[in-house]
Amino acid sequence: MSAVADKSPSQIPLELFRAKYADCKPYYELLNGEAVQKAMPTDLHSTLQGVLYTVLKELGFKAKTELTLPISDIWEPVPDVCGLLAPLGGEPYPISPVAVAIEILSPGDPFTRVVHKWRRYSQWGVTDVLVFDPIGREAWYWDATTDDLMSIRQSYAFKSKAVEISLSEVFQRLDVEL
Repeated sequence: MSAVADKSPSQIPLELFRAKYADCKPYYELLNGEAVQKAMPTDLHSTLQGVLYTVLKELGFKAKTELTLPISDIWEPVPDVCGLLAPLGGEPYPISPVAVAIEILSPGDPFTRVVHKWRRYSQWGVTDVLVFDPIGREAWYWDATTDDLMSIRQSYAFKSKAVEISLSEVFQRLDVEL
């Protein structure tokens, strides 16, 4: 892993982070050297996570939930859902960028931290970074060319694979599961 920024004295070393937080739930993420606990999943969040996992599998991705992404020695985020184009080959974590990283907004998520996280996914090489708001029934994708979130109006055509996800279908499935 290569460092993307110099460590400051307040940053926790990767080995200590893993030793201290690996078995904690809700999961912790290492974000810019800081141990950050993910929000406690609600029924709505958990159900949408299951729906997105299923949709990614149906679209032909190797879908994973809560998979640690070892981006660098100061960045180990844990997206809610990932889509891979191939199996991990026996590795516990991806050694190269995943194709899809999906985050589901939780009420306690500080928006600036979440935007920074999406930007880091893109910088690492994740082709499709999607964000879903289960309460507002909205979704966005990260546009690497503008370095900004763009609203998904009806559907999103993946860049990593020639498939599309329908926003209305995702939220209809969510309603059926609730």
